[in-house]
Parts: sequence; C-alpha cells; structure tokens
Amino acid sequence: MYTTSQVAEQLQLTNKKVLLFSKKGKLNVEKSSNGTYLFTEDQMMQIKEIYEASIQTVETKQNDQANSSHIIELGQKLEKIEEKLETKANEVVSVQILEHRREIEDLKKLVSKLGDEVLQLNENITTLKTELEDQKKIVAFKPKKRFAILSIFGV
Repeated sequence: MYTTSQVAEQLQLTNKKVLLFSKKGKLNVEKSSNGTYLFTEDQMMQIKEIYEASIQTVETKQNDQANSSHIIELGQKLEKIEEKLETKANEVVSVQILEHRREIEDLKKLVSKLGDEVLQLNENITTLKTELEDQKKIVAFKPKKRFAILSIFGV
C-alpha cells in the first residue's frame, strides 16, 4: 500500500492532484487509522491513466482551439476571395454589356441603312413601273392604217 505522498512522488504529481484524480476515478481508497489515504498498486496505475487521459484532453482542447482559430482565419480568407471573385465577375459582366451595346448600335445602324436602301429600291421600282406604263401606252397606240394612208396624201 502506498500513501498519497508516495503515489505523488512516483507519478510526479502533487498530493492534491493525486486525491483529485482518485475522486475522478471514483476509486475506493482506504484510510489508515491516522486518516491518511492508502492506495494499492492497481489504484496508483488507474490514477496514472486518469492523469494521462486528462493531459490528452487538455492537449486536444488546445489543438481544437488552435484548429478553430485556423478555421476562422481560413473562413476570413475565403470571404475575401469570394468578394474579389464577385467584383471580378461584376467587371466581366459590365464589359460584356458594353460590348453588346456596341454590337446592338452597329446592328441598328445597319438596319437603318438597309431600310433606306429598301426605300430607294421601292422608289426605283415605282419609277420603272411608271416608265414601263408610259412605254406600253406608246406601243399600244397604233394609228389605224386608214389614217396612215390619208396622212401620206395630206388629207
């Protein structure tokens, strides 16, 4: 059997920590007649395991805190990248809109020019139709033979 001081010395802990870990492990520790705690070899090993587990828990918490701060940092970087991406996307869209506007203006000019040409062609067609009608009238007008003979004789 080992006293609290002996267990503390072997495990390199304080007396308070030995008692704390024995309570955490819910160990049934015997008391001597003078009131000191007495630990068995098995109980001492259990205290050692509880201590090592608590160290791992502390390390895990520290790692979790480091990881969470790293995650926060990565989240902030991601937000900055998303902002830059959105800005770039807006710039690209603006450039595309300007290009489309120029193309639309060019197409409007072309349509207007084609409209003018169609009007000119319609005017030309109307003029040609009028000339054709006039020529048809001239060709259609044939003096009668009788009048042609009389005109030769001067009558």
